[in-house]
Amino acid sequence: MGTTLTALQASERLPLHFRGESQDRRVMIAQATAGAPALGAIMVTTATTDSEQEKARARLLCELLPRLQHVERVRHVVLESRAGGDRFDRRTDERLRKTHRLTADLRLDHAGKQLAMLWIADFVASSYVAATRHGELKPWEIINGAHPIEITELAPR
Repeated sequence: MGTTLTALQASERLPLHFRGESQDRRVMIAQATAGAPALGAIMVTTATTDSEQEKARARLLCELLPRLQHVERVRHVVLESRAGGDRFDRRTDERLRKTHRLTADLRLDHAGKQLAMLWIADFVASSYVAATRHGELKPWEIINGAHPIEITELAPR
């Protein structure tokens, strides 16, 4: 799938990103994504201000990481690197391990935007947000039609 996504890049230097694509390209990328063997789930919370973003991300990770390890049996999670923001993810990871919600069997890494496999997660999540918040249905309908995706919306605290 990474090779397919790389071939769909508008520019070699720029990662594939939903926001930067035209409607026609979004549909084309959704069709390529729909053709890939995948299972998925999306976990979202309400929009936040910049100052609330780290708390919201930590809350999502506190729900997501234990689920990935204990329910989905995932052993390795790769998050998109946010440079200085990675330390907040590591802090959340450490807290989950100290409270025994995660074990040493789960490996958590960060990778840069150049990793094509991160693009698919961004594209699927962005397709969902575009459909539910902005009325842009087609990419989400294509992806969700091929791969039913479980949606979990965390209520605001």
